[in-house]
Amino acid sequence: MPGKIKALWYFCMVVVVAGFLMLAFKGEMKKAQEQSDVEFQAASENQKKIEEKTVQIDPIKLVRELNALGKYQEAVDVARKAGERNPDHAQIQTWWGISLVKSGKREEAIQHFILAAKKDPTDEKAHLYWGLTLAMDKKFKKAIGHYRTVLEINPEHSNAYAYWGASLSAMDKLEDAVSKLEESLVLNRFNSQAYAILIDVLFKQRKYERAWKMVKNARSDNVSLPQDSIERLSKVFPEPA
Repeated sequence: MPGKIKALWYFCMVVVVAGFLMLAFKGEMKKAQEQSDVEFQAASENQKKIEEKTVQIDPIKLVRELNALGKYQEAVDVARKAGERNPDHAQIQTWWGISLVKSGKREEAIQHFILAAKKDPTDEKAHLYWGLTLAMDKKFKKAIGHYRTVLEINPEHSNAYAYWGASLSAMDKLEDAVSKLEESLVLNRFNSQAYAILIDVLFKQRKYERAWKMVKNARSDNVSLPQDSIERLSKVFPEPA
């Protein structure tokens, strides 16, 4: 009997210890789960704070900076979140479209330019980039229509004249192109794009001396010009002394 009692006592102790261990294990599991829940909640709150901070930073400024850094997809993502929060904000739609253009998604971008123009008919940037996007797809007449709209909104928009001139050049309307490009430079004599396009148009017209005159004017104003345009002009007609 004493042996059986001892065995029974050991058995009971094993059961008690096992039960204790099981309870301890469950307790640790519960603690781990609670800790995990706390960490998840903290992470969620942190993400929410980041998103709120992003909105406070000014999403348009952030999108512009991301585009300047070449982080186009990140710019699209920020613009999308901002657009979802503020669907009636024309400038957000415009910068969303610009980011999409830079990401190579031109058709999708145009939808946002359309929305921006509907929300704010005076959003000149929406029309400017709408025109540029159409020009990328060689839809030059439609592009010019949007440059006209920009100039109706802001008659002193130098780039609108420059891009209008570029489209005319692509359509082989060279004299008209020169006229628009000269208007661009009247409004802003430091417009490097207008200078570069004008020099290329004059090259097409074989007006080499006039092209060099434009190069000289640009240099005197410390305006940077594409080196390949200068080299191409030099090969055909060396720079006058």
